[in-house]
Amino acid sequence: MIQFPDLPTFSAQATHVYWEPIAGSGERITAAVAMVDSKKNARVISLLSPDVLSVLYHGQASSAASIIATMTASLKSHLGTFGSLDGWVSPFSGFMVGGLRTFMGTGMEDIADQVAGLHSSMYKAKAPERPPSIATQSDKALRKQVKDAARRIGGLQADEIFTERGLVEVIDGGRKRYLDIPIKTGSKVGSIISAGFSTPHTVETHFLRAQSNLAVAAERGKYDVGLFVSRPDNLPEGESAILMDNRIDDLHWRLSRLGYHLEIAPQPEDLAREILAWAS
Repeated sequence: MIQFPDLPTFSAQATHVYWEPIAGSGERITAAVAMVDSKKNARVISLLSPDVLSVLYHGQASSAASIIATMTASLKSHLGTFGSLDGWVSPFSGFMVGGLRTFMGTGMEDIADQVAGLHSSMYKAKAPERPPSIATQSDKALRKQVKDAARRIGGLQADEIFTERGLVEVIDGGRKRYLDIPIKTGSKVGSIISAGFSTPHTVETHFLRAQSNLAVAAERGKYDVGLFVSRPDNLPEGESAILMDNRIDDLHWRLSRLGYHLEIAPQPEDLAREILAWAS
């Protein structure tokens, strides 16, 4: 004998809520599912997660989320009080509610799945996974770490290598100007920069800024020039790490062609040793 499964015993009235984000455009998105059972237990579930809203509306995502949340709270309160949609007015224009229909299921979540599956193309949509970010290390923080490490390794010699406040004073046409140069001896000028930034473009910007300052400080070849770069050794695997390494390698090659002494190392202690050896 064939035995059929028992039919669900739970029932509720449910419907979907349309949202027209741009008034008068005619564009409608299923924003929520509204449900109420015979005991006036009401649920209104938003179908647009913060991640999905951020993809759709970017900088306006938080405002969109706030509007939807206010609407769902208002509708839930009304359904819980009256058990129907009669007389409900949305606190914001642009929301349209369909008629309540009876659905059978194992519970509110099951009915929400049914209604959403019938009316929402973005039901259970997920935003694309973001690539892992690279921990940011500023030039200022790196330079302090390198200077402290150099003092531990070289003692008083380090104080003779590093400039005061990381600047070199230049007088041009009677006007004082300051170059961002942390290393200076009688014959050499050098800079320390971090490649611990979130994008290859940011790294290139810091490379080029350091190159510009060093080119001026070198005074047409009077000083040898050195650039010391901290390249993180914990870059996440994937395309971002490949792009970062390619950009660093390209900049390293170009500056080497200009006669710069370049060193790339992951730790402040490694850079400190290289600087002490180069500057001595």
